[in-house]
Amino acid sequence: MSDLPQRLQEILDKIRKRLDKKEKARGSALSVARELVRDSSVLIKHLHRDQWEQAKDTLRTIGEKVGELKGQLTSHPDLWQAGFVQDALKEVAEACLLFAIISSSPIPGPDEIGCDDASYLNGLAEAMNELRRVILDDLRRERLDRAETYLRLMDDVFYMLLAFDHADALTLGLRHRVDSLRAILERTRSDVTLALQYRRLGSAAEGTPPEN
Repeated sequence: MSDLPQRLQEILDKIRKRLDKKEKARGSALSVARELVRDSSVLIKHLHRDQWEQAKDTLRTIGEKVGELKGQLTSHPDLWQAGFVQDALKEVAEACLLFAIISSSPIPGPDEIGCDDASYLNGLAEAMNELRRVILDDLRRERLDRAETYLRLMDDVFYMLLAFDHADALTLGLRHRVDSLRAILERTRSDVTLALQYRRLGSAAEGTPPEN
């Protein structure tokens, strides 16, 4: 019994050292996660502005930082599942998927992006929200064919995501994002339909056959 305090102190010292390491790793990971959120926002901005060289540079930077984040948390897998990490990876997935869609590049999977399944699914839903902005820009520039193509993609993705009826604890709130996407999809469908009707009316007034 006399050596109990000493033994307990040794145990607690080891725990303290492990927690010190984890706290340091968390701080570093939090910094990188914030950078990833910022870089993802910058990438999306470049895409909306057709700034492709800047977009490609930012995409490469994001990939490097995701690798850095993984390296920092190799010894702390529980931190990889932390909310701030998963939120950052969702933003990364959103930006990477939007880049692939607009650039007509192969769609990357979760492993290629470096994110978990739930972050990927939520990022895909968010990418469809950003795709609405692209569609609205296309309508203003009278690129109706591309707007229709993206609308069909939004519709397809919505129904694909609707099939994921798993518990929110597994999908990190995907159901709520899909519900929101439904409303965004319907507004976008209305905008595109109205633009097509205007084009047909304009063609009819000019005496030319409307495009299909």
